Amino acid sequence: MKKLFVLLTVFLMVFAAGCEKEGGKETAEPKKTPYEIEIESVYRSYTAEDGMEIIYINAEYPIIVNSEENEDIAAFNEMYRQNADDYINAVIADFSERAKNAYAESPEDFEEYLFTQQCEVTFNKNGYLSIKRDYTEEYSDFTGEETYADVYDMNAVRALYANEVISASADDTMQIIFLGYTAVADEYPERFKEGYVDILNSAITETEFYLTDTAMVFVLQPGIATYPEYGCLMFEMPYEGNEAFFKKILDE
Repeated sequence: MKKLFVLLTVFLMVFAAGCEKEGGKETAEPKKTPYEIEIESVYRSYTAEDGMEIIYINAEYPIIVNSEENEDIAAFNEMYRQNADDYINAVIADFSERAKNAYAESPEDFEEYLFTQQCEVTFNKNGYLSIKRDYTEEYSDFTGEETYADVYDMNAVRALYANEVISASADDTMQIIFLGYTAVADEYPERFKEGYVDILNSAITETEFYLTDTAMVFVLQPGIATYPEYGCLMFEMPYEGNEAFFKKILDE
């Protein structure tokens, strides 16, 4: 059975001390025109000695159209292209012998090992770019899913921390994330491990996040605070109702 993503919308009306004050001005003028981004993919198969394909890997990655040959954009594109290659090479290194042995042991019952990296641009305006990568692995009796993400300030072509997206201090941002995860625990207590509060406190810096047109989404990988079969722990912080935290994102 494939893992289920736990997704809960959490309305947070917390006004942190580090919030941007009314009338504050940004030093950089937001870019109003979204970057044009294409999703490309690379795949590789690994075969047994008899030519049977026993591992299939497909990795998608984003490419920003770089007609002006900007060096920062070129480096961005190369980073993601290399990331896709590294993922494929890591899968082959970790699973080639295992798949080969499993196939040799029982060719009739063997099911091909499948690995996919799906890439999606989830937000691209006002100078912000959000990229989500979903990984699915299927082999033997195991199916796993993980989600990773990056959010960029494209005015400077640099990755952002959560408290640089939310108008709050680092400590207040961590508190917001903690409240979001514990709200999911209140809704689905059976999915959480014993002592999950302490686990969340120690693992909260491992949180991934991405932007959509309506919310900031936070993600913790399977098996950290929840039981692995329930998949990623996720919650949304909507822009509506939390405008004080998202002035930069919402500023048209």
